[in-house]
Amino acid sequence: MTKNTMALIAIVLVVGFAGLAVRSWIRRKTQQSANFSRPLEALEFFGEQLAEATGFYVATTYAQNPLERIAAYGLGGRGVAKVVVFTEGVLIVRTGEVPLAIDKASILRVGTNQAVIDRAVEPGGLISIEWQHEQSQLATHLRIVDEKQRRAILNSLMSITREVTK
Repeated sequence: MTKNTMALIAIVLVVGFAGLAVRSWIRRKTQQSANFSRPLEALEFFGEQLAEATGFYVATTYAQNPLERIAAYGLGGRGVAKVVVFTEGVLIVRTGEVPLAIDKASILRVGTNQAVIDRAVEPGGLISIEWQHEQSQLATHLRIVDEKQRRAILNSLMSITREVTK
């Protein structure tokens, strides 16, 4: 077999695997979209602002399955985010995606983690917000690098939340 033939086979395999990955991602988005509607993009009533920080939106997963990333409604992409906690909920403004708003009545638990899906950090370096959306329990994971800002966001979330986990 010549080098050109081997290169052509390698290119075909890479393109084939990429196509399968894209098809799988689209199928996952479609299935998840059927399970629940688009989450809120803004809070109906904000109340008083308690804390604000810039960090990273890591993922939203099913609460009972932290290894299954939610792909529907743009919730699958990681990226830079501004996190603002109000007395009536939390607003996550993500770069390049629609904002995600979680009303405080929907928040079930707030805690910290060290790892989720494909992200591992120092102990307690991730903030996890478990929340109810229609019939699904979801968990949104945030990474705020600055420890002081992370503590302020976590404390603010805990002050408006029913249950706290560590």
